[in-house]
Amino acid sequence: MAKIRSSANELYDFYKYPQKLIKYKYGFKITEGINEIGNDENIFSILDIICRHKKNFEVEIWEFKRDRGNLFSLTGKDKFRTEFIQIPDLEFDFYFDDLIILKKGKLVCLPIEENLY
Repeated sequence: MAKIRSSANELYDFYKYPQKLIKYKYGFKITEGINEIGNDENIFSILDIICRHKKNFEVEIWEFKRDRGNLFSLTGKDKFRTEFIQIPDLEFDFYFDDLIILKKGKLVCLPIEENLY
């Protein structure tokens, strides 16, 4: 029997209206949803990797996914889902099995927030 995977995006899916944007490092802004999950789940170091990455497509889709135990991989894809980077073996104490984050220009948001800004 396959284990049911838990996605942080399912819990943080209630950001359906524009909120205040928050200044972040490297000239980026983050949404309230990203700020909350960053604080609740302590993933700001993952956000730093995403913001520092210089591919700069119009839209980047970043998938943070559990491989086994506390080891995760972070994969960046363009809007056509073509992978441009994979960073394996990131050790995190993260409750969920996966999280998808979008980078749109200088904005970092959750998928549910994509069309709000």
